[in-house]
Amino acid sequence: MAQDAPRRVPARADGWRPDDPVLNGLIHKCIEQSHRKNAETGSMTAFFGGGIVLTIFGVILAAGTGNPLLAIAVVIAMAAAGLLYAGINAPAPRADPIRILDVLGGPGNLPAGYLVYPAAWRAGMPEFLANVGNRQLSVATRLCREHPGSVTDLIRLVANAEVHAHQHVYGRAVTEADVYRFAHRATVEWARIAPVSMNAA
Repeated sequence: MAQDAPRRVPARADGWRPDDPVLNGLIHKCIEQSHRKNAETGSMTAFFGGGIVLTIFGVILAAGTGNPLLAIAVVIAMAAAGLLYAGINAPAPRADPIRILDVLGGPGNLPAGYLVYPAAWRAGMPEFLANVGNRQLSVATRLCREHPGSVTDLIRLVANAEVHAHQHVYGRAVTEADVYRFAHRATVEWARIAPVSMNAA
């Protein structure tokens, strides 16, 4: 289910976080480039839009007054005032978080351990996990270090483990421990047959 309040970066009991300098550097670079590109796009759109409006206004003013020099002076003054106002009052443009890591395949394509990496949470992870329940997120956090797949693989495994737990727990409500037990068993088997995980460290 979708979460109403913004989520914080989940923390593991052992405090572990992934430490791949190359991938960490790529994530930070994607964040920086996304914000820079968004700011440049917003600035250029406003600049060209304002330029077109002022050009039309200048032509109308020159035709109406018969004095092109006056029209040019008024347009220049208005352009300077507009740029000053925009520079002081324009809100900082906001990048679409879910698109920041597109070059890496999106936040779900990161190795599972990046579920607990703060920079990934500034680069679309909360939006990617918007429909993941708190219990599933908690179980995934406990398993992210040993899981050899991606964040998407881990979340899918935990969701399937929760379904499996509902099918095999009788006479009582399913708990986080039940979901963890099924998910852990599957993760251990997957890790046994999978290549070396990028989370290992």
